[in-house]
Amino acid sequence: MADIELDNLVKIFPFQQVKGLFHRRQKQQLLLEQKSMPYTTNEGVVVLQKVSAKIREGEFVVLLGPSGCGKTTLLRLIAGLEDPTLGEIRFDGVNVNTLPPEERDVAMVFQNYSLYPHLTVYDNIAFPLRTAHMPREQLEQTVLEMAELLDMEPWLNRLPAELSGGQLQRVAIARALVRKPQVFLMDEPFSNLDAPLRSELRRLVKRIHGKLGTTFLYVTHDHNEALSLGQRILVMRDGMIEQDGTPADIYSRPRNTYVASTIGSPPMNLYNRKVWTTLDAAPLPREAETIGIRPVNIRPSPKGIPAVVSYTEPLGSETLVHLQAGQQALTALWEAEEAERILRGQTVTVSFPSEKLHYFDKNGIRL
Repeated sequence: MADIELDNLVKIFPFQQVKGLFHRRQKQQLLLEQKSMPYTTNEGVVVLQKVSAKIREGEFVVLLGPSGCGKTTLLRLIAGLEDPTLGEIRFDGVNVNTLPPEERDVAMVFQNYSLYPHLTVYDNIAFPLRTAHMPREQLEQTVLEMAELLDMEPWLNRLPAELSGGQLQRVAIARALVRKPQVFLMDEPFSNLDAPLRSELRRLVKRIHGKLGTTFLYVTHDHNEALSLGQRILVMRDGMIEQDGTPADIYSRPRNTYVASTIGSPPMNLYNRKVWTTLDAAPLPREAETIGIRPVNIRPSPKGIPAVVSYTEPLGSETLVHLQAGQQALTALWEAEEAERILRGQTVTVSFPSEKLHYFDKNGIRL
């Protein structure tokens, strides 16, 4: 296990080279796309911009953000699969920038399972231990312990082709963890699986982390996954960390409007000051230019403002209620019992508790 320090990491990928006759048109098109990206220099595309963070030993940290924000690149830098352009990566205070991947004691699991198709589950899990020349008795015991931890004992003699997607991912996790690395990296490992399997494997990963105490870094673009798994979340955008905090902090006190609109399902309702005054006459902080409120905090109230129900989305125990107050659209989240008698086109009255409002300045930064 290790403390990881990321100190002002910058990663620039060089522009596509257009040389030779083969695939010239595709290379030119890729170069044009790269040069049209928002963050470029003369050297190439800036993928990470002075990223700094500290991940404590044994912590479970989630990197959250949309595709192309630099999550996977950051993971690859930590694993040693890419070299930073600038900045330092330190394990327990030691700079590992020049350390090859095999000497970092890091394991990584990807979206694809990358298992050896001709080897059984047992042999796939045992492979890294055999390459490390572990004695046979110790190897067998270690593999069986890992299989028991991941509830995989019945599959040990099967080939990968005989397993489901969820089972394949368990084998990939077991193979990565069996040598007990200092750091375990997971790059959207469950994105190819259906919802029930993702939920089951999330519970499994939390259980494994609790038992092993290894430092986990988990990449996802799913905010629900981030909230359910992470002890800390690093919210990323355009190669930068927008907010670093616990799930409760990020949900309750988003640092800016981007984080506010990213975390939560459905996302926070955000309105500029002029629009908000048409909804609520209560005084606002002088610097507030954007006002936000979570859908769960828009409440039915006999003393509220009138709003017309556009439509509803039943979600089981809860219902999304889409409202129109004058020219402004609102999204509310109510208990199913509160919403079961509401009809499309009906006028209801809603209120906005002042203590649940979020205020942001003209730059979108939380006040």
